[in-house]
Amino acid sequence: MRVAVVGAGVSGLAATKCCLDEGLEPTCFEQSQDIGGLWRYTEHIEAGRPSLYPSLVSNTSKEMSAFSDFPFPEHFPVFLPNALLLDYLRRYAERFSLRERISLGTTVVSIRKRPDFATTGQWNVVTEAGGKQTSGVFDAVMVCSGSFSEPSLPLHCFPGIERFRGQYFHSRQYKHPDVFQGKRVLVVGMGNSGVDIAVEASRVAAKVTISTSRGSWLLSRVFEGGYPWDMVSITRLKSLIKNSLPRALSWRLANSKVNKRFNHTNYGLQPDNSWLIREALLNDDLPSYILTGRITIKPGVKEFKDNSVLFHNCPEEEPVDIVVFCTGYVVSFPFLEESIIKVENKHVSLYKHVFPAHLQKPTLAVLGLIKPLGPVMPVVEMQARWVSRVFKGLCHLPSQSVMENEVNENKKNRVKWFGLTYDEVLKTEWLIYMDTLASLIGAKPSVLELLCTDPKLALTIFFGPCSPYQYRLGGPGRWEGARQAILTQWDRVLKPTRTRVPAGSSSSFPSLLVVVGFLLLLAAVIFVRSRPWLSPGQFSFGDTCQRRPGVFSWGWQENTGVSADPWAVFVFPAALPPACHLLQASMVRRVAVIGAGAGGLVSVKCCLEEGLEPTCFESSEDIGGIWRYTDSTDSRRVSVYRSVITNTSKEMSCFSDFPFPQDFPSYLPHGLVLQYFRMYARHFDLLRHVRFQTTVLSVRRCPDFSTSGQWEVVTEAGGVRESHVFDAVMVCTGHYQEPYLPLASFPGIENRFKGQCLHSREYRDVQDFRGKRVLVVGIGNTGGDLSVELSRVAAKVFLSTRSNTWVLSRVSDQGFPLDMVGTTRFNHLLEWLLPSALARRIRFRKFNSWFNHTNYGLASSKSSKFKVIINEELPFCLLSGTVVLKPNVKEFTESSAVFEDGTTEENIDVVLFATGYNFSFPFLEESVSSAIDNNRSLYKCIFPPQLEKPTLAIIGLIQLTGSIMVGSEMQARWVTGVFAGWNKLPSPSRMMAEVLKSKPPVKRNPSERENLKMSFISYVDKIAACAGVKPSVMRLLLTDPQLALAIFFGPCSPYQYRLVGRGSWSGARAAILSQWQRTLKPLRTRVLADSSDSSSSWCWMCLLALPAALTAGFLFSKYPWAGPQL
Repeated sequence: MRVAVVGAGVSGLAATKCCLDEGLEPTCFEQSQDIGGLWRYTEHIEAGRPSLYPSLVSNTSKEMSAFSDFPFPEHFPVFLPNALLLDYLRRYAERFSLRERISLGTTVVSIRKRPDFATTGQWNVVTEAGGKQTSGVFDAVMVCSGSFSEPSLPLHCFPGIERFRGQYFHSRQYKHPDVFQGKRVLVVGMGNSGVDIAVEASRVAAKVTISTSRGSWLLSRVFEGGYPWDMVSITRLKSLIKNSLPRALSWRLANSKVNKRFNHTNYGLQPDNSWLIREALLNDDLPSYILTGRITIKPGVKEFKDNSVLFHNCPEEEPVDIVVFCTGYVVSFPFLEESIIKVENKHVSLYKHVFPAHLQKPTLAVLGLIKPLGPVMPVVEMQARWVSRVFKGLCHLPSQSVMENEVNENKKNRVKWFGLTYDEVLKTEWLIYMDTLASLIGAKPSVLELLCTDPKLALTIFFGPCSPYQYRLGGPGRWEGARQAILTQWDRVLKPTRTRVPAGSSSSFPSLLVVVGFLLLLAAVIFVRSRPWLSPGQFSFGDTCQRRPGVFSWGWQENTGVSADPWAVFVFPAALPPACHLLQASMVRRVAVIGAGAGGLVSVKCCLEEGLEPTCFESSEDIGGIWRYTDSTDSRRVSVYRSVITNTSKEMSCFSDFPFPQDFPSYLPHGLVLQYFRMYARHFDLLRHVRFQTTVLSVRRCPDFSTSGQWEVVTEAGGVRESHVFDAVMVCTGHYQEPYLPLASFPGIENRFKGQCLHSREYRDVQDFRGKRVLVVGIGNTGGDLSVELSRVAAKVFLSTRSNTWVLSRVSDQGFPLDMVGTTRFNHLLEWLLPSALARRIRFRKFNSWFNHTNYGLASSKSSKFKVIINEELPFCLLSGTVVLKPNVKEFTESSAVFEDGTTEENIDVVLFATGYNFSFPFLEESVSSAIDNNRSLYKCIFPPQLEKPTLAIIGLIQLTGSIMVGSEMQARWVTGVFAGWNKLPSPSRMMAEVLKSKPPVKRNPSERENLKMSFISYVDKIAACAGVKPSVMRLLLTDPQLALAIFFGPCSPYQYRLVGRGSWSGARAAILSQWQRTLKPLRTRVLADSSDSSSSWCWMCLLALPAALTAGFLFSKYPWAGPQL
């Protein structure tokens, strides 16, 4: 039996192979010069065939997308770039000898019924190759041409597009983001392609807006525990539960699940008619890009103007340069007569999405014209297996009337469940559809039978992912390797990510500590409750600045070194100790401030508040410090790289009496941070105190320093040197000064390696790394950022680290900023109360809830030494293989790197050291600067303790688990209070004793200093207490309960330190109570229909359930016999 297969893409290859399995004689016609269909990337667009962009990565994992008897190679990444997927298809064709059945460069011109079709079912197929047409007779036809060839561009739906002067095109024409450089881009449509293009464009465009009339659910490929979304979601257990529950409850659970990562309503993504089952978008980057302001969501387009667009429910016009229409594709079969397959409203009515129901003979089938809510490749293979058996006569279809009735009934149900817009009617539940077709050919696995014969396999099939191998366990086409493939599928998933084994002990001792610690905690609680005379205040320390070792606060590092007592926040402020409240004998007036970055600006402002006379010296021509980006790599100053985004949110990073504008995104690009600094300087009139392009050459103690505390400051401007005498000096040069480049630790890098070697300080953007193999050494925030960014253009990126590293996302629970959710006084108190082992275990469990760091080779929960970085894109890069994690480098050869695990990576073009910075103060006299080997050499990380007079302060030389800007401001407020005489420091001997107590035993290199990060709340509270500006929750609970609860349970935002004491701000209370509104303001750019009715009904259900639960609890406590008998 001769079968014509039209197309040699995924469907065509599977169809050809299944025909061969059944003993048929297939001939596959492919109009292009190679196999692969959609997955074969070409730089130019070919008429009549799909076109993809080079950055495209599969949305379904390799184990769920594989053909059922041909797994992907285990070293392939979990989600596949288009080149690797094409490689897999070529391997498939080679393995089953399919190429000899494929006629490349052959176009199918027409397919017509033979005159005797009613009896023979044969088709006349006309093809063209090399300008010559050929006609052939085939017994059956399998149409595998897909549905991504003819773009849908409904310009009539967009009034005014004909007068739009900008550029517009369909997403099919998109290849590279360079076309968007510096442009204002509008993406119309919110399918997977639209979101991918918007994300790519946002990296180079001036502004990117997505217009969507319907909204969409959004999922991440990196799902629970870091496993692939489809392997977690598509299981027989979950399908059984979902289809057994009432539809309303099932919808509620699904709604809650998709909103767990981020609240779709807050982000303007909540779908209209959200009760319909819609295919979720898959994109790992979009939430963070919305939160950082790189992408804005808008409602549907109302009208185009000459150079702008107007949206529904939005009165303001939006300027636009380029419009990309991501409006899908139309289904067409130009080689078929309309009477054979009729396309209506962009869909075709087919029996089981395969057979035209009206044909007298079932000898024509359409494969792949379906959008399952899961991987497509196993579906088209299952279709091909069924179709080939129908052609063979081994399976039979119902009568024509039965098929037509089923088609009509299914159409109604799909409209009811999925909607009737665009291609929604092509959407089908993946598992149900696969089981249905498998039942027709006798290949559906029986879990009950397997439970009796092979329980291990049965449980894996039922509770584990419904991978395609399940349909090769029995029936026709049975594969001997199916059982082994099912039982080892998780091993193949983890294989490509386990390229580094994180250090950690397998000892059970930590677990024992957790158990013992928990029991001790319970005993302590019982002890305290049995003695009401014990109050929280009795646990506070006499010196509110005293350090309590061994406690570390929310989210970050152990050995923080500073930990103020959390109970102290509840205590009424009493008279401060004399050491913190006496006036200095001599008053400071003139203050030199070195540096006009964040620390310098706030120091100038605090000096002015205290009546001091600051003079700020800035060596460059502008303010901003590290946040002022330049393309130059001038060795005199350090600048951020072009794409940098803040790791702390605007509400947690602002100066305490000057909130960021509410329309600023939660996480800010460097340009907006610099703009904020300019607004701050202008508002408080700071620039008149700044002397630009003035370099400080030396800061020396005056001869009478022991009595006057004065300093001689020598500066140079325009080649002219000046000498000044100041009463005090505030050094605000930060700790990003000299690149730390430990070449001696990497044998061969200096004398053998012939590639390029540079420090991250020299990095600006990706252009110089295009097509190269890059090794990034170091996995701090910079190393993670650069690895992700380089992976988009480099041939390969390797990331080498010797540290255990936990990776967190800026997008936290419900889509709120990470620091606003985690940095609260409530969390801080909980962690202070818990034993450190238990607190660490809880923290690691939280970190691993996003993805299992051990599986990715990043960190082990057994290790006590670790660092934390912020990067929401790195996990997917590791899962898709665009970034490969490696252990520490052992040595370099001429063109390769040898790692400590014995592996070698060849042909390394560039080594990029992201190894941090050394701080230095070359202008300070040797006796002072030599004593500052790190911030632990300073009293409270500020004052050199050996000086007779405390008139020199180092501002910003801290590493906190929160914003350094806030910590620097609090330092400046306290320091200027000391200079002005409002506070007095302890004696030098006492300060030195405290410094020696907190100083680490060994000197750390910059990369290891991450372990010395201090708790944000502990440190800032400690300095605030010394400055007399720490808020009292207990007092506020009596006078302003709403504010007290917001302070204790809400984010520990900087406004809290402006409620009381010197420098209090009348707007602090309002700023605290409105901080969530300012966070949500830039996100809510798409107006959604009011869902208060459904929400209120859900609340009513909860309210009704609460009394029932309380009643049940009362009965169980009243009548203990009613409870379960143990």
